[in-house]
Amino acid sequence: MKPEALSGLRPLVRAVAPPTCQASDAHTPVVGQDRVHGTALTPAHEEPVQYEGSRPHAQVLARRPRPGLFDTHPCARGQALIAALLLVTVLAAGALLANGDLRARAEAVAHARSLEALAQARSALIGYAISYEERHPGEGYGFMPCPDSGNDGSTPIGACGARGVAAIGRLPWRTLGLPDLRDGWGECLWYAVAGSAKHNPKPLTHNWDSLGQFELLGADGDTLPVAAPDGRAIAVVFAPGPALDGQIRPPGRPFGCSGSDSAPADLAQYLDQSYPAGASGPIAVTQAALQPGDASTANDLTAWIGTDELFDALRQRHDFATYLDAVIDRASAALSARLDSGGADWLASHAVTTGSLAIGMLPTAEALELPAGERSSIDLWRDQMRFAACPDGDACIAVSRSDPPLIEHCSAVLAMGGERQRSGPARQDRVTPAQRADITQFFEGINAVSLVTGAPAFAGTARFATPDRDQPATADVIRCLP
Repeated sequence: MKPEALSGLRPLVRAVAPPTCQASDAHTPVVGQDRVHGTALTPAHEEPVQYEGSRPHAQVLARRPRPGLFDTHPCARGQALIAALLLVTVLAAGALLANGDLRARAEAVAHARSLEALAQARSALIGYAISYEERHPGEGYGFMPCPDSGNDGSTPIGACGARGVAAIGRLPWRTLGLPDLRDGWGECLWYAVAGSAKHNPKPLTHNWDSLGQFELLGADGDTLPVAAPDGRAIAVVFAPGPALDGQIRPPGRPFGCSGSDSAPADLAQYLDQSYPAGASGPIAVTQAALQPGDASTANDLTAWIGTDELFDALRQRHDFATYLDAVIDRASAALSARLDSGGADWLASHAVTTGSLAIGMLPTAEALELPAGERSSIDLWRDQMRFAACPDGDACIAVSRSDPPLIEHCSAVLAMGGERQRSGPARQDRVTPAQRADITQFFEGINAVSLVTGAPAFAGTARFATPDRDQPATADVIRCLP
């Protein structure tokens, strides 16, 4: 085909050319050789358009204007804009996904660190309680420290308030020999102690039947289990977590906890609930969701201690049985002395005649005329003990021993019920006043019968022992007074 015959093809070519951008776009400046076709560009920028195929090449010259420096073809501009938007969208989506993943990971790590700090604080509190007698000779075991009502990690005088009421403040990390433990968000831990377990002022009685004060609730409102006679905790540690809406906290300090020098003034800025000051009744404590991301109206993570957990730990001490047996020894000696010196009048004021015996709870250490320094340890355990005496002072009571088998004849006995049966058909409960007045909730078998009917016959071991430190020591102890 001759070149002039191609002139009629130009409109056709223009009509059918797709509206797409080519790599050799006419507005793209080209210098030197066309690397595709090898044809030279003319000085007037007349570029040959080639049609390749099996037929002879035909070239059509078309004049085009010189492109400006910032000129861009509309198709190129559109594609560039779409590409840019797509890139931004992809990057944004990736950032959101990455941010969400990182946020979830960070929250999980913070939860884990909080739980670790709570566990460390809980362990230190139990350790403090089961070694209390070593630091405070003659005052007994099982007491918890008062909170830090200031902001220096110690427990100032008066931090626990009045006797029998709960106290709340920051964890006394210095008193416990700990660093200033922080939760996963960098906040110091908080701490609450029941009036039945705090060490100053001490409760009048404190033992394995002491009641708690904190009712633990899950994020769903259900009651959480607490190893205690009444299902309530005697101590709670809080990891406050990040500030909630409406909470205003000063920035953290590199040394010491954030906040002012008044824990009561700061409490609402750190904990989810407004806990009452000086409460003597039950206090509800809500636990946040333990799984990061779970729905929860609270973000306080908590760890708690029940009475059973405390005395289970105390029972592990190799010398605990010896200590408690010595308490029974002192009580027995003091009771025997008062029965001898006080006569019928003293007995009538502290016991009720039932059957052939005068039966009553062990009187206070003051009533037993013990020195002031020896009273505390006996009063803490006196609600666990009953005595029975022959009104005329004769040895009318027979006590059966099994190891070795023998019968002792006594003018009086001091009986201690041991730990309660926690489960099974013989389960014992010592929570309500009615239950605590029920002898069968403390004693078993013939001992329970005799303390109810006044029959002069008892049976049991003479010494308190913990044959299995992993199990409650439930055996009745019967001490014979000559």
